[in-house]
Amino acid sequence: MALSFSQLKKIAEGKTKIIYENPDDAGTVFMVFKDDITAGDGVKHDIIQGKALVDWQTNKDIFEYLNRKGVRTHYIESPEEKVSLVRKLDFKINLEVVSRRVAAGSILKWGGEAEGKRYDPVITQFHYKDDPLHDPMLDDTYIDYIIKAKKDGDMFADMRSLNATIFTVLEAAFAAFRIQLVDFKLEYGMIDGKATVIDEITGGSFRLWPYAKDNPDLNQANVLSELNPAGRLDKDTYRQGEALDAVMNKFAQIAKITSGFGELP
Repeated sequence: MALSFSQLKKIAEGKTKIIYENPDDAGTVFMVFKDDITAGDGVKHDIIQGKALVDWQTNKDIFEYLNRKGVRTHYIESPEEKVSLVRKLDFKINLEVVSRRVAAGSILKWGGEAEGKRYDPVITQFHYKDDPLHDPMLDDTYIDYIIKAKKDGDMFADMRSLNATIFTVLEAAFAAFRIQLVDFKLEYGMIDGKATVIDEITGGSFRLWPYAKDNPDLNQANVLSELNPAGRLDKDTYRQGEALDAVMNKFAQIAKITSGFGELP
């Protein structure tokens, strides 16, 4: 029987999801996906019919894969379409944690990096989650200081390590479909005293560039010639002004790819 969310207490509503209480289990909540898409810290906003369903499918496939790989996540199951049942947080950590394998996006401007530069190992950065401030990045030296000297240092160390681990796990999964995971941003909360991956992992969470050739050499200092950024499958298509039906098509392609994660070892 379908859940009736009109009868449930709404705990929070964000740009792309609504969180509802679970009256049958105080330790879990329902996460319901919306058709909304935003960019520019919420300045750009549209509704794409059907996006909630493909985002939910992508999120379901990725979190089930991560759970199978032993990664610590909030995800439990998906009781119906567009709905995920997740563990309730002790508290949310107000950060976005970004890991990068290939230089793209904002790091080209603020970091002065060449597009396509390859990072080995992946680099991981912390951004304070604040739209008016445009999610400013925290200095790596200060993060190192927090880890070594502050009482919550273990939390930051865990997030940095877990983010890099998840990146390599998902990078290998997308590679099976001839796609390079360029970068991603994840969010965390504390559950049972441990930093845990929360929120969603969908087309708005990462950059995906298809391989440009049959046998790309992805161990070069710069891999731009080995990849096809013009064929990207991610929210950059929306940021760059593509038509909404084209954006929806890219998100649907992502969902088709992640539907194959269940067949991966």
